[in-house]
Amino acid sequence: MIGLYLLVRLLVLSPATAIGTGAEQGVGLYLTKGCLGCHGASGRGGVGPALANTKLGVDAVIQQLRNPRGVMPRFPAEVLSDAEAREIYEYLQTVPPPPPKLRADVPHGPLEPQTCAPCHARFNPVIVSQFEASAMGRPGVQNPRVKFPLSRLTCANCHGTDHDEIMATRGRVPETICGACHQQIYKEHVLDAGHSYGPGPGGLGVNWERNIGVLHYRQMPRKVMEMGCDPCHAQAGATDARYWSEEQKKYADTSSLEIRNGCIACHTRHAFNLEEARKPEGCSTCHMGPDHPNYEAYMSSKHGSIYTARGRTWEWTQPLAEARWDAPTCAYCHMLYVDADGARSVSHNMTRKIIWGMGVQAAGGQIRDLAATPEGVVKRNEMIKVCVMCHSEDTARHDLESADAHKLAGDALVLEAREILAGLYRDRLIRPSHGQASAGLLRGPRFTAIELPGGLAFHSPTSLFFDVSPVEREYFDMFFFAALKSYKGAFHMSPDYAWWYGYADVLGHLAAIRDDAERLRSAEAVRERTLFMIVTGPLMVLAVLAAVYAGYRVWRRRGAARVIRPESGPSAHRPG
Repeated sequence: MIGLYLLVRLLVLSPATAIGTGAEQGVGLYLTKGCLGCHGASGRGGVGPALANTKLGVDAVIQQLRNPRGVMPRFPAEVLSDAEAREIYEYLQTVPPPPPKLRADVPHGPLEPQTCAPCHARFNPVIVSQFEASAMGRPGVQNPRVKFPLSRLTCANCHGTDHDEIMATRGRVPETICGACHQQIYKEHVLDAGHSYGPGPGGLGVNWERNIGVLHYRQMPRKVMEMGCDPCHAQAGATDARYWSEEQKKYADTSSLEIRNGCIACHTRHAFNLEEARKPEGCSTCHMGPDHPNYEAYMSSKHGSIYTARGRTWEWTQPLAEARWDAPTCAYCHMLYVDADGARSVSHNMTRKIIWGMGVQAAGGQIRDLAATPEGVVKRNEMIKVCVMCHSEDTARHDLESADAHKLAGDALVLEAREILAGLYRDRLIRPSHGQASAGLLRGPRFTAIELPGGLAFHSPTSLFFDVSPVEREYFDMFFFAALKSYKGAFHMSPDYAWWYGYADVLGHLAAIRDDAERLRSAEAVRERTLFMIVTGPLMVLAVLAAVYAGYRVWRRRGAARVIRPESGPSAHRPG
């Protein structure tokens, strides 16, 4: 009876158990195979549509994986099998609905502009207080250089009046809205790419195009890019009409970044505070970290220590061109321009003084003093004009030329490492291993760490250091982290970043690369000797045995000859 009872229980429970197991396996696959990057952590949507409780059949989902429409990358069967896809589908059918919004009684349709602030003051009071205290929210003209069309702006001037449209577009305010009043700034910052490296090679444009246009962007989890790369690279061009789908009411350019506006990268909404934009902290969100520690290098320099000690007493509300601070800030050095008569002006085009850019020339095989080129001389002179506000021209030129030499000294070490890797590739001691396009996702083109299809600008950092051998990763850390810290430290006059965090670390990586190369070559030599012994050892044994056997045969023949020789001598013919 007990056996019969267990059998019945097994038959009854088996289908439910199988379904539960499939869903349980599916959630792990959904997360590890990268689906969450576009469709959200629980399949509730992102740059890709919501998949939770999808009405599509499992066969239709598999078809989309194999032959995707739109911007979705292809998932071949070797990356995600049909069985795994079915388990993911099974999991998606179990996802609970999203929690209800905290407020359901939101307004709908066109509204009167004067109704925005009173309503939002109840539910979003900080936003309203920030805007009302800002130059745009106060009545009258706060900046005589800007021609406002109205004596006072309201929320509706930037966001419109249709609340349904505002909700659908996440309150979208493209940079062209800002440019309607700030024409000169819009031209310098956006149209002239004044806060961007670029345009890049091969038709890549300014920062946003270079961000989403690199080889492996499509394969990266979009949510990772949204939280990492996209916010900083969206400071110019990301709101262009070509990236916007009016039909879908969202950006349709492969990025899941919904809130975009390059102006608010420095002038945070809704205060649009000039003091914030003029202080180094306003730049630190993007200009920090291991590949471009501008903020850390500045703050640890003498300029930064003066700012830290005295900056709270400086007058931050006056126009930048009229500032008389005890030390420069980021905005002061990069946005202030001085003409031949000493008259000062401000521009949002910051590329007119930058000579070395990101600083990765050596990784492309180039070592050249760019400061000595005609273009470099012009840019250096523009920077010197700012430096002489506090220093003599001789001092300023000496320090900046020393920084040039410091950078090129680091570049020479990077080139040595590059040549070491070239030798390892040439001798097949390491092989092009970039077979996986991005972290845990799809296969991509195979290439070496030193010969990059389309040049360095076409590659995201992930595509350079993921799926590589240890010595290749060492090289990436050397040129993209240590060498750039060294370069940024030198030009921001930070001794520790120029040396300990920078150049000394470059030397450490080079030593490790030399050791790795020697170890690989030694291992190859041992392998070749071992292979030689494996192949030739038996032959040598056979040769020795053959020699012994041949010697033995000779010895036998000689022995036999000695025995026969007496019988054939004179005694052999004696008469009996």
